[in-house]
Amino acid sequence: MSNASSRPGFISLRWRLTLPVLLLVLVVSMLAAYAVGRSFNNAVESSQSNWLLQTSQVANQSVAEQYEQSRLEAQRIAFTRGVSDAVRSRDAQTLQPILEGLASLVELDSVIIVDTQGLELIGLLRISQSQSQPSYALSTGTDLRQESVVRAVFDEAYVGAAGLARTPQGMLLYTAVPVYDGETLLGAVIVGRSMNNLLTRLQTATRSDYALYGDEGALLQSTLVDDASPQGLTLTPEMFRAALSAQDTVQIASRSFAGAVYQAAYSPFIYGPSRLGVLAVFLPDNTALIQQTGRQIAGLSLAAIAAFVIIGLFLITNRSVIAQSRRVAAVASALTTGDLSARTRMRPTDEIRAVGHALDRYADHVQQRHDALHVTLRRQRREAEFLLSVLESIPDGVIVQDQDGQIIVMNEQARSLLGSQNIQAGLRDLNTVVTNRLGKAIAPGLYSLGDPLRLQQEDKILSAQAAAMLNMFDQRVGTVVILRDITREVHYEQMQDKLLQRLSDDVQSPLLTLSRAAASDASVTDIARGLSRHAAALQKLIVEMREITLPQLIDTAEVHKPLYLDTLIWVIANEWGQVASAASLTLEVVIEKHNLYILGDERRLRWAIGNIIDNAIKYTPPGGKLTLEINGESGGRALLRVRDNGLAIAPEELPHIFTRYYRGTPRLADGQVWHVPGTGQGLFVARQIIESHGGLIQIKSRLGVGTAVYFALPLTASVSYEIPYLASDVDLEGETVRLSKSR
Repeated sequence: MSNASSRPGFISLRWRLTLPVLLLVLVVSMLAAYAVGRSFNNAVESSQSNWLLQTSQVANQSVAEQYEQSRLEAQRIAFTRGVSDAVRSRDAQTLQPILEGLASLVELDSVIIVDTQGLELIGLLRISQSQSQPSYALSTGTDLRQESVVRAVFDEAYVGAAGLARTPQGMLLYTAVPVYDGETLLGAVIVGRSMNNLLTRLQTATRSDYALYGDEGALLQSTLVDDASPQGLTLTPEMFRAALSAQDTVQIASRSFAGAVYQAAYSPFIYGPSRLGVLAVFLPDNTALIQQTGRQIAGLSLAAIAAFVIIGLFLITNRSVIAQSRRVAAVASALTTGDLSARTRMRPTDEIRAVGHALDRYADHVQQRHDALHVTLRRQRREAEFLLSVLESIPDGVIVQDQDGQIIVMNEQARSLLGSQNIQAGLRDLNTVVTNRLGKAIAPGLYSLGDPLRLQQEDKILSAQAAAMLNMFDQRVGTVVILRDITREVHYEQMQDKLLQRLSDDVQSPLLTLSRAAASDASVTDIARGLSRHAAALQKLIVEMREITLPQLIDTAEVHKPLYLDTLIWVIANEWGQVASAASLTLEVVIEKHNLYILGDERRLRWAIGNIIDNAIKYTPPGGKLTLEINGESGGRALLRVRDNGLAIAPEELPHIFTRYYRGTPRLADGQVWHVPGTGQGLFVARQIIESHGGLIQIKSRLGVGTAVYFALPLTASVSYEIPYLASDVDLEGETVRLSKSR
């Protein structure tokens, strides 16, 4: 104010308001001095009415303060450690000592906790008025769902709902707040205070009597009487509704009771967000006595009236206007310094109080936003801690980078794998993997970038896979890198490759010797030719074993092309016809539907179907028969089958036949074990290849009958592709005997 008053042209609001009023009062007082006696009676009545209004305002403010205190006490109970857990588990025994301690500490008359259905989990009602050691009656299981205070919390989502209830201990004022666990609603805490204690406290503070009216003017509580409403205190339904709907004014009326005359002021009893009834203030009507006394002293006081009015107006203006302005300024200053609890607590009864009231509402809004932000930050902090704990529990190394490549998060496993190497330099190669085309989606908002890279880290080999993180607008916001130690896997691959290479060399060496012997000695030519054929087949098996064990198989989708199924089946039959004949078996080809086309890798499909036929040949005794069939189409797939009448598969071995390296124990009809060479990979490889083409495979087998392998491959159209056909003079059957379709 000192800085403001030093500015040029500044005139204090005190003088702007009081000087005009002072001049006006001087003129009016001179003209109205003679009318003091006549207007004294009206002044007395007006003074008493003003006193009633002020008393009513004080009472309403005290009620509001009690409501705020009760709401804070209810919130304190709701947020007390252990309360939410006990409410969730419906543990009344745990709640009882907590509630009794808190209730006795702040002298609550009742505490109730209900679940979300409105059923009472536990209730305490004060039965002893002792201040040092209050005692409470315990209750449980009461259905409170129809109580207005409970409905206001659950149905209307009021935080601090209020209500009135009559108990054996008298009328109680209840305040309710919800109980949450995080964002989950568990129930509500309801605290109650005695209405009689409130009215007695108001009576002591203001030296006035009070009465509380309920629906349609029914007397609920009064400091004048203890029993039912007498004739002098009744309130008609019309007066009750008028007083209940009043905003900033009160209903004033004269009442006669027990031989005395009272002035009564009626105003809505507002407790928190609810209007629970009408509150009446009663003052003895001393108008007649004051009028008689006033007539006697009117002549003596005329001279003092003008001075008193002038000084009084000056002081009232100074107190009401300047004090209120300073109060508003002080609260505004406190809010700017961060004190969000500062309030003017003014009712909007004039312009300055309206400004103060608006400032309070703004402060409440800021407080709510601040509390919501605090809750959000706390939830985000918990989520961040949870994310860090998840990253630390992952056995692989995880590194999260922002858009500029700076590391945001890295778990302990990643630090251990990278060691002392410069992390940024070690992962620089991953940035070169990013291309204009993102790879296959591996999670919502997360896309892989290229194939995994291998990084040499001192004596370790690491596999690094990068993935881009996308926001909801499909914009890249960072990168996630997964590190894994694959030193042992790489070492195993190298040893396996060396083993297969040595096996290939060992097969090729005797093959070369046999070829030279056959060229020099005609007597061994037939034997050498047979051995060479079988050795070549063994060499082919070794090459295929090496390819199937490579750490990175090529994507079959990249070599898919349309295949004429008839041609593919006859080519496979010609490849394995001589092998079947050498084993004294008959291989038939049965085609029930021609002109079918499939989309796939020809070499791998020949390999897969060949493995199925090879199995049939191995496990079919001499004299048996095999069929390679095209049975038609269904559901967009070509249906094929390989059947034999061999040894079949035991029921207990059937679930394991697609397991890699698994080999069963086939037996002849007499129980003798049938020994066949192999590695146990044939059906495993066949299944991998067929399923990688989008196909299906299934095996049925019955002892004494034989085995049938059913598989289906997706069809494709022939019109969009140039399908290769074999020349018409090529013998598709070769040495394979093609039989009729009859079985």
